[in-house]
Amino acid sequence: MENRAGKKNFIKRCVGTIAFCLILLLVLGRIYQVLSWKDGSGGYMTPVETFYGLEENVVDALFLGSSHCFCSVINSQLWDDYGIAGYSLSISGQDIAASYYWLKEALKTQRPKVVCLEMFGATYHGYGVDGNLYRNTLPYHMSADYLCMVRDLIDEESGSLQTENDIVDEEDRSSFLAKWPIIHTRYMELQKQDFTGPDTLYIGFSAQIDGLRSNPITWAMYDGELYTGDETMEMEEEEWLRKIIELTREEGIGLCLFLAPMSVTTQDQMRMNYVEALAKEEGIPFLNFVDLRDELKFDTEQDFLDWGHVNHKGAEKVTAALGRFISQNYALEDHRGDKRYELWERDLATRAHEFSNLRLQQSTDIQYILDFAVYCTDYTVILTADGDYFRETDYMADRLAPIGIEEEFETGGGIWMIENGEVTWKTASGTGEWYMEQSGADIVLFRTEGASRVFVERQDCAKVSDGINIVFYDTLLKNVVYAVGFSASDDGYTCVR
Repeated sequence: MENRAGKKNFIKRCVGTIAFCLILLLVLGRIYQVLSWKDGSGGYMTPVETFYGLEENVVDALFLGSSHCFCSVINSQLWDDYGIAGYSLSISGQDIAASYYWLKEALKTQRPKVVCLEMFGATYHGYGVDGNLYRNTLPYHMSADYLCMVRDLIDEESGSLQTENDIVDEEDRSSFLAKWPIIHTRYMELQKQDFTGPDTLYIGFSAQIDGLRSNPITWAMYDGELYTGDETMEMEEEEWLRKIIELTREEGIGLCLFLAPMSVTTQDQMRMNYVEALAKEEGIPFLNFVDLRDELKFDTEQDFLDWGHVNHKGAEKVTAALGRFISQNYALEDHRGDKRYELWERDLATRAHEFSNLRLQQSTDIQYILDFAVYCTDYTVILTADGDYFRETDYMADRLAPIGIEEEFETGGGIWMIENGEVTWKTASGTGEWYMEQSGADIVLFRTEGASRVFVERQDCAKVSDGINIVFYDTLLKNVVYAVGFSASDDGYTCVR
């Protein structure tokens, strides 16, 4: 009997221990998910995080490289023009070694027809800042390949991870293997997205649609023509490039090299000439957009964000050229209309919203802004009328008539919430305090005699007390994209931003 009771107690202890370990693993897993490194290129854009959530075998064209890559390739444009499902698994500071390992990781779930490798990585060795090192290593899922990547990051001669500033020495390699010692301090910078996931799934393009360089770039960073000689790459960079060539051939995947348009040094141009010779020897296409600058009519005043990155205008030209080349040389299907590719449709809609928001933010015309408020979709619009706000104008009644608030507007003021051309909530001329969660946004409204306050996601959006406030919350991008007021004056309304 005692033996039987002892066995039962032993089994209970084992079950309890196993249950405790499972619960602990679940808790630690959730904590790690919250604290894990999520910065793909700044601003919580996470191409890696999105990539791991993709269905298998949906990527047609995979783009690899540093920020020069993700600023130059607009995947929504490739989708809109050709139905090509492009994905930029590119990360700030990504060198060729990191590109190789990200390619290996991508091929575990995807079978692209072509891999496009941006070659700025051939001009430098290692990482200049620890942030780029973290971005290219920590998001990688734990696997034998990750262990190999950390091993290969060690410089055998210096005993340090490959950073120009010797940021991490060999003794700290265990920190990268475990990840926890690096990411645990992120609790001091946690944001909502750490718990809920990113509001917008990012597939790899982040050039600013309104970004312009203050001064035009010069194609050569020195006084003279682009150098026509050549120089070998760093031995290690050439080794990693040849590994990428070998891997794509083994997998039966096309490979295309390209250099984003930028201002180059003598050494940069010499190394690109060497890359061109190597590519020709291996029968691999190489699109050098510095050499193609005149053919594609790059504007040094309008197409660049800085010396090394194009803005949206420049990226449109790069993407158009890449799209033509890819569509003509690789057998890619047009996936538009296929439900499996909803992510690319959403990305196209996101880009359209960004352009609409830019035009809206640049406008001070009350008629245009009211028209946008009435006819826009995928926005929550809050309109307030307070104090001595009313000015009898022909256009005001015309703009508000379609949603049926022109009479209320003229007689009593108040707060109106508009979605898809319909008033979904209003206060008329009442007073009080209201809280609501609308379209995923926390909205708090205060109204006293003749004055309204509008808070969206804790952002104070009201601009004027005697006049009209209009607030646009983008339900697709999940943020307030424009808050503008129109102060009533003798001449009508004056815009206040």
